[in-house]
Amino acid sequence: MGSFVGTYEYNLDSKNRLVVPAPFKDLIGNTFIVRAKPGKFSHIDCFFPENFESTVNAEIEDYIKKGLSADMAAAMARTCSTAVTVDAHGRICIPSKILERAHISKESVFQGMGDRFEIWDSKIHDEYNDMLAAEADKLFDAQMAENQKRYEYMSEGYMLEIKNTGIK
Repeated sequence: MGSFVGTYEYNLDSKNRLVVPAPFKDLIGNTFIVRAKPGKFSHIDCFFPENFESTVNAEIEDYIKKGLSADMAAAMARTCSTAVTVDAHGRICIPSKILERAHISKESVFQGMGDRFEIWDSKIHDEYNDMLAAEADKLFDAQMAENQKRYEYMSEGYMLEIKNTGIK
């Protein structure tokens, strides 16, 4: 089994069909599971059928740990999911309810995520990537500040060693 990598842009046609990127189609074969979960950055998760149950079961356990009832946890993890089949032209037909939940109306982005891939509305994907870039900038700034503190600490220690040896 390979890994889903890369980003591909496709338009949804009038029959709710999307072309599956060739590298993804080569990995998934003819059938896979799609699921849309609600939220600000809603998108469609696409799974190998054999990976779907283990992913969903882990999510259900996590939701229960966070205080949801078992029924609510199962509904959160399983609602708006279905198997889709790739047609002879390399397209999938995604049910309207899943497209609505993921806010996909025309322009979409396929994003490889290793063991699965995602389908996003193009504008939401851009917003999400902008948010990721801002978070990466914060992490970089924090790391640079930490590096500066280490440098200053090391410089002070080095200067004390020189002072103690009497070197000017």
